Amino acid sequence: MAYAGFRFAEKVIKASKGETGIVEPSFVYLPGVPGGDAIAKETGLDYFSVPIELGKDGVKEAKNVIGSANAAEKKLLEACYAGLKGNIAKGVEFAQLPPAEKK
Repeated sequence: MAYAGFRFAEKVIKASKGETGIVEPSFVYLPGVPGGDAIAKETGLDYFSVPIELGKDGVKEAKNVIGSANAAEKKLLEACYAGLKGNIAKGVEFAQLPPAEKK
């Protein structure tokens, strides 16, 4: 995990310095990035892991790889959405009200 974090941070730094064409997979808040709304609509999720193109000012575009998936891949992805939706809800709840603050 440390190497993955290093690799991603290295790519962000390169992009912030103006290097172009950097695409990295990332779990992102889809409505917050260009191209993410279409993926959110297709998956029914606000968060999903997709390749993102990094730019000097942050995320340039989320790449919609779901649209190019074949029928078998789409069927497998759809089986994951319900479970992922539950995990996302737990994560959002935790971020908004960490356990130490619950009463």
